[in-house]
Amino acid sequence: MVVYHCINYSVFRPLAFRLMPFLPPSFVLIAGFVVGAVYTTRYDLRTWSPYARLLMRGGKLFLLFAMVNLGSCILLERSLIDGGFEFVGRSGMIFISGNGREGIFEVLLPIAYLLLLAPVLMWLRSQVTAAILICGVSLFAICLSMEKLGVSSNNLTLLSGGIIGMALGQVPIESMDRFARKWTWTLLFYAAYQISRWVFDDIYPVEMLGAAASVFLLYTCALHLDLSAWAGRQLVMFGRYSLLGYLAQIALIRGIVWGIGGKPQNWIGVVLVGTLTTLLLYFVVNQVNTLRRGNRIVDIIYKTILP
Repeated sequence: MVVYHCINYSVFRPLAFRLMPFLPPSFVLIAGFVVGAVYTTRYDLRTWSPYARLLMRGGKLFLLFAMVNLGSCILLERSLIDGGFEFVGRSGMIFISGNGREGIFEVLLPIAYLLLLAPVLMWLRSQVTAAILICGVSLFAICLSMEKLGVSSNNLTLLSGGIIGMALGQVPIESMDRFARKWTWTLLFYAAYQISRWVFDDIYPVEMLGAAASVFLLYTCALHLDLSAWAGRQLVMFGRYSLLGYLAQIALIRGIVWGIGGKPQNWIGVVLVGTLTTLLLYFVVNQVNTLRRGNRIVDIIYKTILP
């Protein structure tokens, strides 16, 4: 995530999209996988608790996304009224298609939509076991057809990745672990993605394959880590603050780039910005984690603001 955005905030910006096109759909796929693996297996779907929890988290994330983008428009126009009109003018592109990079933190919106849609999918699954898989395949077919017709919707494309992630989350975790522990299968899966990308370029099916293959590669790496060691515990902590980390690292990169007088013009500058961002991000996340543990009020404020 830091590497991707550090390249984005340099003169090598186009290279970030070329090297890591799988990253945005990977975020949504992971969110869907967590919902599918956790909510549909650890919660009683005959009660309102899991549905209410997902709706609350989705609503908070949607509101956070809207407020951040409204604030961005106000800062851009340097006027509360003009910023509000600018936000309204962009709202169609931001909230419906997601094309044109009209908003900021764009990946958060499809995740919010996924969390708001998840209760419906989970209820359907309680009625028909294969409901989530059917929805995922159907949406995949719709996005594929739209691409062939020359019509695109970034929000719908990313949302489809989340529903595919939910379908993958239905696979028993023990079965997935057995498969992921074998490097041969993981590397073959990832090689298939790279070959497909070389042959077909970054079309929609290849993007989804890339998201699944890249996340599975990271999953395999994680299974071979000692999470009880210090380094492993830090990775787990970062994972618990993924949203905070996503928001904070953008602010940190922008601040560092502004502080050094502009976007890095060479790879040494990119590496330095990335290293400094990672160190500062670790400090921020670690401090928030410490404060939440030691102060109940801070913990309540954190849970109120962030889903």
